[in-house]
Amino acid sequence: MIQHLQPARPPPGAATVANTAFRLLPSWFQQLSTSLDCPEEVFTDPEQTRRARLVWRFGVLGALFGTVYASFYLAIGHKWGALIIVLCSSCFALTPVWLRCKRTIEPAGHFLNLVLTCGFTALCLVEGGLQGHAIAWLVSVPLCALLLLGEKAARRWAIFAVLAASLVAALDLLGIQVPVTYDRKWQAVVSSAGYLGLIVFMFILGLIFETSRKRAFSKMEVALTELGAANERLVHLNQEKNEFLGMAAHDLKNPLTIIVGCADMAGLTEDEAEVQKFLASISDAATRMRNMISDLLDVNAIEQGQYASKIEPCDMGALVRRSVENNRPAAARKSIAIQVDLSEGQWVKADPAAVLQILDNLISNALKYSPPHTKTRVRINSEGHYVAVAVRDEGPGINESEQKRLFQKYTRLSARPTGGESSTGLGLAIVKRLAEAMSGTIRCESALGAGSTFILRLPRDGTKKPLET
Repeated sequence: MIQHLQPARPPPGAATVANTAFRLLPSWFQQLSTSLDCPEEVFTDPEQTRRARLVWRFGVLGALFGTVYASFYLAIGHKWGALIIVLCSSCFALTPVWLRCKRTIEPAGHFLNLVLTCGFTALCLVEGGLQGHAIAWLVSVPLCALLLLGEKAARRWAIFAVLAASLVAALDLLGIQVPVTYDRKWQAVVSSAGYLGLIVFMFILGLIFETSRKRAFSKMEVALTELGAANERLVHLNQEKNEFLGMAAHDLKNPLTIIVGCADMAGLTEDEAEVQKFLASISDAATRMRNMISDLLDVNAIEQGQYASKIEPCDMGALVRRSVENNRPAAARKSIAIQVDLSEGQWVKADPAAVLQILDNLISNALKYSPPHTKTRVRINSEGHYVAVAVRDEGPGINESEQKRLFQKYTRLSARPTGGESSTGLGLAIVKRLAEAMSGTIRCESALGAGSTFILRLPRDGTKKPLET
C-alpha cells in the first residue's frame, strides 16, 4: 500500500505593508475595514496582492481623512473646501468597490493619485494659492504613486504634481490674486490643521516605506537561509550519490564477479558435485545482490513517503521467535549461539512485516559482526507503555563518534564483518525509519571491546494484557 504525503501548507499570503499604520486606527474602524477587505484569493501573485491591499486601504483611509476634514471645514463655514473634500472622499470610498468589482489594480491606483492631485490643486485655488497649506500636500502624490504603482508610475505622477504646483505658483507670479473662500479669522487654524494633518499623513507614508523595507529584508534573509539549506541538501545529496556509486561499484562488482566466474567454471566441468557447488555460489551471490537492491528501494520508498505502515496488534514474542529461526542457518555457519529470553503476551501496535524486517536486520547484524563461537542474546522487556526488544552481541563494539552517525545512510563502520559478509550501509537507516513510522524508537548502547546492544521500542497494545508469569 502506498501512502501519499500531505504537502506542507504554504506560508500565509503577503500581508499589506500598511498593517502597522493600520493598527494605529480605532478598533471599530479596523473591524469595518477588515470586514470589507479585498479578497486575497483574487490575486494569486504576492506582489499583486500587496498592491491590491494597499490600494484598498488607501481608499478607506482617504475616505476617513476626508470625512474628518470635511466636518472641520463645514464647522468653520469653509463651504467650497468642504465640497471639494466631500467629492474627493466619495471617490476614495468608491475605490475599494471598484477594486472588488473590476479586480484591476493599476486603474484604481492611478485614479487615487488623480483624485489627490486634482483635490489638492482645487483646494489651492480656494485657499489663497501659495499662501495656503494645500500646495504642500502635493508632495504626497508621487510618494503614494510609488507605493501603489511602482517607480515608473511615480515618475509620471511626480511630473503632474510639479505641474499642478507650478500652475498655482504661476498665478502668484503673474499677480493674479487667488481668493480665500473662508473667514480669514480661521486662517491660522486651517493652516495648522493642514500642516499637522500633513505630518501625520507623511508619517504614515514613512511607516509604510520602513515596514516594507523591513519585510523585504526579512524575506530576503529567509530566502538566503532557504538557499543555504538547499545548497547544504544538494551537497549532502551529491555526497550520498558518490557514496552510492562507490558502494554499487564495489559491493555489486564482487557478487557479479563470483556469478561470472562460477558460471564459466560450471561450463568447464562435468563433475555433478562441482556444478552444484558453483550453482550454490551463484545463488548466494545473486541473493546478496537482490538484498542490496531491495535495501536501496526500501530506503528510497520510505524517504519519498511511499511507505505506509499497516498498524495492527502484534505478538512481539512470536515475531522474535520467527526472526531467530530465520537467522539460525547464518548463526550455525559461524557457530554462534542465539539465546532468547521471552515473556509471553507482549503485544504491540505495529506493522508485523516491518517489525520482522527490523528484527531480521538487528539479529543478522549481531551475527555478522560477532566472532565465531560467541553468543547473541535477544530479550523482550516491558518499559511502561512500550515493549522493548534488545539484541546484544559479543562483537568489537562501536566507538562514540561512529554511534552518532550509526543510523545514517551509507554509514560504514570501522568494525568489519567477521565472516566476509556484505553490507550496504543502509540497513540501520531503514530500521530507524521503519521504527519511527510505527511511533517507535531504536537506539544503540555500545563500547569498544564490550559488544553492542540495539534496543527497539514499540508502543504497547492496550487491548492485550501481558500474561502473568
